[in-house]
Amino acid sequence: MKGDSVWNIITRHLAEESTAEEKQALDEWTKKDNLNQGTLDRLREMWEYNPVRQSGYPKIYEAFKTRLNHYEKRQTKNPFLYYAVRVAAVLFLLIGTAALVNTMVPFYNNREITWQEITVPKGSRTSILLPDSSKVWISNNSKIRYPDKFASGTRELELTGEAYFEVVHNKKKPFIVHAGSDRIKVLGTKFAVSAYPDDSVFKAELLTGKIQVDIHTGKGDDSYKSFIVKPSYSLVYNKTSGDITSAVIPDGFLDYWKNGIYTFSNESLESLAQKIDRIYNVQVVFENDYIKTKRFSGNISIDDNIFTFMEAVKRTSLVPLEYRYENNTIFINLKSD
Repeated sequence: MKGDSVWNIITRHLAEESTAEEKQALDEWTKKDNLNQGTLDRLREMWEYNPVRQSGYPKIYEAFKTRLNHYEKRQTKNPFLYYAVRVAAVLFLLIGTAALVNTMVPFYNNREITWQEITVPKGSRTSILLPDSSKVWISNNSKIRYPDKFASGTRELELTGEAYFEVVHNKKKPFIVHAGSDRIKVLGTKFAVSAYPDDSVFKAELLTGKIQVDIHTGKGDDSYKSFIVKPSYSLVYNKTSGDITSAVIPDGFLDYWKNGIYTFSNESLESLAQKIDRIYNVQVVFENDYIKTKRFSGNISIDDNIFTFMEAVKRTSLVPLEYRYENNTIFINLKSD
């Protein structure tokens, strides 16, 4: 799309009067450049904005509202003129874009919104219902931050750690999870994210639906490399090497989130130690690095305790192990003769 046709189509889109062809053209335009999507989102916020009348809000919005209200009264007398003015109203908003960003957007964002922050310590888990009725299961040692209502054209929240989402479908309001410098975009689906700051990997697991994972390239604030994840698959991003891999989600995926049972297969003891540290809030220290590489299969229940897990490890290990517990720490070593 070029020239005035872009803004004409945007106007009809915001007024919910666009044709199927125009919707497709606008979709292609937004996917072509992140800046285009940002422009559309900002205009949607301006279009939907309905402030309580008060002194001191930007004169540019007052002028826009006055102009639009004046011609709306003439809609039935001259429908063509009414439509033309709606187009002109959006074009009016686009005049001096820099000024609009500096005046309209800060005022819009300064309206009263309460942010909720849920922090789950090690050894605990919880679930919450978001303002749009989407449900989130938050894992141990994790934090989620979200507004008390999703007022703009998107539903955005921040995650540190690990969580499982069942998102209510809303085509007009994409659901975006910000996990550090990376993010995940969805419409309505069931997926999990593991994004602990101190982990070497970032993982997204999709049960149903469709998600887009945007990995930050580090070249700029809005520089991302995007990947589409298929249902029943996971995407794993290695923060150190930059490698990205995909794999089928293992059986028992939902057991952990819904029933508190973590199933593992051929997983290293070092990796399991990190998991049980978060589940049971007990640090694991390896007194012999060789032990870290030993692999195990089985399951962990959050209703068990660290000693149940360690006894199971001792019984199934191919090399003799011993452990001791001191000051909330498990020390693991090869068994001495």
